[in-house]
Amino acid sequence: MDKFKQYLKYILLVVALFIFVTVMSKLIILSMYKPKNCDVLFESPQIEIIDSKATNANGYIYGCITNNTGSTIENKYIKLDCYSEYGNNINTGYAQIFKLEPNESQYFTIRYKCEGTERVEISMSDTAPDYLLNPIDIELTKTQKMALFVGGLIVIYYMPVGYLFGLFPF
Repeated sequence: MDKFKQYLKYILLVVALFIFVTVMSKLIILSMYKPKNCDVLFESPQIEIIDSKATNANGYIYGCITNNTGSTIENKYIKLDCYSEYGNNINTGYAQIFKLEPNESQYFTIRYKCEGTERVEISMSDTAPDYLLNPIDIELTKTQKMALFVGGLIVIYYMPVGYLFGLFPF
């Protein structure tokens, strides 16, 4: 029974250490984010920046857009440009406004990854590049699916007997 209690203490110690490390790493990461100023380049529709923080490598902007134009806004994009200390555009992010009726508000979040961002500007755009909006939009043809299947069979056929890629003996 003493052995069981000793093992239980070790298990509880490992769990407590895991929780401690997880909480401390989360706090350290959150402390790295510093407030970042954003310049909004238009007045209508109105954009209110609720939270804007960045590290030296990435950041995010959380805001609210309110339609004060008097007409419906459809299929527009909020464009975020990141500039270096020399004024070079180093990254661009987009958030889509699907449909915004007059005097209606919509919250948005734009996350960006780039090093050396000194200045952030927000503007409106009618279009956005497809590869930025749908980065994982890949559809395979039947021929490509068949080629992947046959390739998998060839790999399995030539594997050493008793091993799955040399990792799991069975």
